[in-house]
Amino acid sequence: MHECRASEILVIGGNRSGKSLSTFVEDARAVCNKDPHKKYPSQGNLVIVGKDWRHIGLTVYPMLFLPGAFRIIKDATTGDWRVYDPNKDKDRRGEAKPAPPLIPERLVAKTSWVLKSANYIQSCTLHTGWTIYFFSSEGDPPQGFQADRVHIDEDINNEQWVPELLARIVDRKGKFCWSAMPHSTNNALLGMKERADEQESLHGDESQIRHFKLRFLDNAWLDDEEKQKSIERWSAVGLDTVRQRSEGDFIVDSVLMYPNFDMRIHGMDRSELPDGQIPHFWTRYAVIDPGHTVTAVLFAAVPPDESFILAYDQCYLRHCNAKIFGEAFEQKVRGHHFHAFVIDAHGGRIRDIGSGRTPADQYTEQLAERNIRSKATGSSFLAGCDDIPARTEATRMMMHIKPDGKTTLRVLAQSCPDLEREIKRYRKKVNYVNGMPVVTDAPNTRGECHLVQCMEYLAAYRPKYHRPPPKHEQEPWWVKWLERRKKMLGAEHGSYVNLGPTFKGDR
Repeated sequence: MHECRASEILVIGGNRSGKSLSTFVEDARAVCNKDPHKKYPSQGNLVIVGKDWRHIGLTVYPMLFLPGAFRIIKDATTGDWRVYDPNKDKDRRGEAKPAPPLIPERLVAKTSWVLKSANYIQSCTLHTGWTIYFFSSEGDPPQGFQADRVHIDEDINNEQWVPELLARIVDRKGKFCWSAMPHSTNNALLGMKERADEQESLHGDESQIRHFKLRFLDNAWLDDEEKQKSIERWSAVGLDTVRQRSEGDFIVDSVLMYPNFDMRIHGMDRSELPDGQIPHFWTRYAVIDPGHTVTAVLFAAVPPDESFILAYDQCYLRHCNAKIFGEAFEQKVRGHHFHAFVIDAHGGRIRDIGSGRTPADQYTEQLAERNIRSKATGSSFLAGCDDIPARTEATRMMMHIKPDGKTTLRVLAQSCPDLEREIKRYRKKVNYVNGMPVVTDAPNTRGECHLVQCMEYLAAYRPKYHRPPPKHEQEPWWVKWLERRKKMLGAEHGSYVNLGPTFKGDR
């Protein structure tokens, strides 16, 4: 990790695995101009973000500015101080002592505090030319500054810190580091880990985002007996706790709403469709989740044998209004016959403060203006199921693998990227009782879960096959004949057709 020159580094591990110590050592190397790999400038800005000010006072400040971050001992051969090795120096344990601070006091020029008695440090200027800024993630991230290195330690309360910090290192080609236990409730951390795994599979050690995993049991500086006690304690809570705190694994299976969703099972390649397209005689549906921040639409089709329901397209409209929705929706549905439009009834009933009209009313107006209709609902919508447990259970049943190895729910590959992204992050609510996490069956609707909720409304609706009207490949012969007839008769006779015998002078 210390040798890595990637611009983004994740150090993820269990309890007492060394993730915080190793990354704070990297911080100290940078600001003290002692990095042996010359990755940092001789002066600059370091930004450290903790979960809250208590984390800054209890963990960050002692690790950097107080003695005892690790232990040292005099080498028996050279007489120089070095890191204490519990295996090599087992017989000299009494000679070990706490190491001096990672950032020695002689380098500190000026310090600013939020609350000095609690070690809530705000900033520190060093004689080396570096300045360290400390922030609590409970507040909003500051803007406009530049940084040569940023370091997030453990979990954060506001995930907006991540894109903001990544933007702050651009001008100076700085380094981003995040050291944390794998908190599955943090979408930003999980998203960066997935991106790191993807990039490393493509570029290996040359990837610009790297992921380092540390294990609790690999820490040789911990007593074996204490390790065993910790494993037993965590095992009493549950296997997930052992995997998270010992192995440093993200625990998503037990907290994901739909952990069995897999595109290798639920996905459908376009080559499996007739001529690679949705046939016109399949029944089409559209499910809408309205909103200004994001309006999501999921399009689905049912074949005549009703063997599956295929989600084949999407709309994901940010900062949306009714007009934007109407234009985007028209592009998707024009030329196709739809049986029904379904809408999130709760979101569709929220009234606009100015006009007092609901999104459903405004969307209906836009569809009517564009002459967009479905067979069952016209330009309006059916209300989606408001019973959350019922619709989540219906979705799980659609995802269930049948004896033939197939599922009722299918997703057309590379056609619904935001749906795939949301399903991977759609989690259950986690409540904490006496500091221990308790996973509920209710979904956590914070964050982006718009298309996955459209999928739930679709499952609860249980769409069936209804044969659409035949699609004429060519216009009937009489359409062009009638047009020519009107032109021949002129404007005076263009408004009607004489179906009887004509007589000279007859009107």
